[in-house]
Amino acid sequence: MKVFLENLNRSAKPENHGSFVIHESRNASCAMIRRVGACLTLFAASTLFGADLSSTVKALANSSSPKKGTTAISVRGEDAVELVRINSDTAMAPASNEKLLTTGAALRLLGEDFVFQTRLLRNGNRLIAVGDGDPSFADPELLSQMLYTDKDGQQRKGMTPESLLDLWVQGVKESGMTECAELVIDDRVFDRNGVHPSWPADQLNEHYCAPVCGITFHLNRLDFWAIPSSRGAEISKIRPSGDFVSIVNQTAKGKGKDDGLWIQRDSASNSFTIRGFCNKPLEEPVSVALTDASNYFAQLLAERLTKGGIPVKLLRLASASDPISTGDIVGPVIRTPIATVLRRCNVDSQNLYAECLLKRAGFAVTKTPGSWLNGSDAVEKIVRARLGDKVNIESLDCVDGSGLSKENRVSASILSAWVNDLMSDKKLGEEFIATLAVGGESGTVKKRFRDLDDRKFSVHCKTGYINGVCALSGVVKCVNGHYATFSVICNGFEAGGVTKAKQLQESVVKATAQYLETLAPVGAVVSPKVRESLGGG
Repeated sequence: MKVFLENLNRSAKPENHGSFVIHESRNASCAMIRRVGACLTLFAASTLFGADLSSTVKALANSSSPKKGTTAISVRGEDAVELVRINSDTAMAPASNEKLLTTGAALRLLGEDFVFQTRLLRNGNRLIAVGDGDPSFADPELLSQMLYTDKDGQQRKGMTPESLLDLWVQGVKESGMTECAELVIDDRVFDRNGVHPSWPADQLNEHYCAPVCGITFHLNRLDFWAIPSSRGAEISKIRPSGDFVSIVNQTAKGKGKDDGLWIQRDSASNSFTIRGFCNKPLEEPVSVALTDASNYFAQLLAERLTKGGIPVKLLRLASASDPISTGDIVGPVIRTPIATVLRRCNVDSQNLYAECLLKRAGFAVTKTPGSWLNGSDAVEKIVRARLGDKVNIESLDCVDGSGLSKENRVSASILSAWVNDLMSDKKLGEEFIATLAVGGESGTVKKRFRDLDDRKFSVHCKTGYINGVCALSGVVKCVNGHYATFSVICNGFEAGGVTKAKQLQESVVKATAQYLETLAPVGAVVSPKVRESLGGG
């Protein structure tokens, strides 16, 4: 069975509407000169307003910044000139704004045509699952959109994790294999340090702290659904399901309208304890990170093969001494375009995606297993190479890919310059901007910037929040063709400071948008002779 699965690429390509030429008669020349004169007047006014933008934003920062802590702001015009500088060279914790560096670097290093590929190989009576660092393999969000061809040749859309693996099982059957002597999980594209040492130890149970592996399956987490029971609650469904999962039920009957169910994972195994109560069936699952995700995937795949009539005698992870995995491809190759991964990473702020991109960049550069060390080094080197002496690069220290670690440091000036550098790239600019959330429309800013006239402006940006950190960086675009990149980062504020930080960020973006609106439309060029005839210098 030759089947190829491809996660949908939701990043939109810009439409090409062609071009046209307007021919004016000589009778219209006076009108043209009046329009040029108006453009010159507008240009002069915008220059004055541009000079005022810095003082406007400084006034906003003085009156609206969160109490205590540090606020850093940088705004750049499309020419990369920094229009606003407020602590802009200060090294700040960026939270998820770190993802802008990670995704931009991955796009430059891997290329816009890069495609992740996860394969199942048959080598004699052995099966080898070979990972490529793809974080989207069996991502439930993307599974619902996945296109595939079933065994009858019919096009289908939407899958479960189990049905995805069963396509591999079907491929193994069609290859003639009736028994698997050994199932090997080759995840060596990355090292096996799944959890960064500086991530918050009390949050490692949470889905956003899922371990980072060379083969990621279902975001390296389990989803639990529960229903009320006589003792309090019981698990009605687990995804991805496996008969080997251990569950200890310590729920009790609870009072109140809200559910109080939580699940604790054993720190050394994939054993789960259910606590709390459940008043009604859960519509949304409780998601918990796995401990040893690669081994869990090995058990899951072995179980699906056995249930499909292909018993597995032995399963293991590939060792460092194993040769490069070879064999015939069986079942579908799981392909995911990098644009899909970048968009899911930035729009939905998926930490696991960012960490996989970081390690994949490290592998691409060093040809050794991707790690936080070689991945961070790869990101820093390309940022330094692109920005050069435009910024104080000493304010940059990448530790992980997602910003979950509080040890990351970057200045607002570097972030605004980085986004500006990507925006100005004719080849990658539109590709990168399509990966960002749009104010009032999508992702983590779907409910923000609604007071900004979307007929004139659009805000493409990335949010960032961890304890004591609130950041927003991106680009604001005006219908007249101009844009400005910005970064507003607040660190070390008191409790309740997130609200003030968000208000300040939106005020800075709004002031920047008003500045852009004063600029003459892109393409309104005045020749020296016309400027001289109008008295211009």
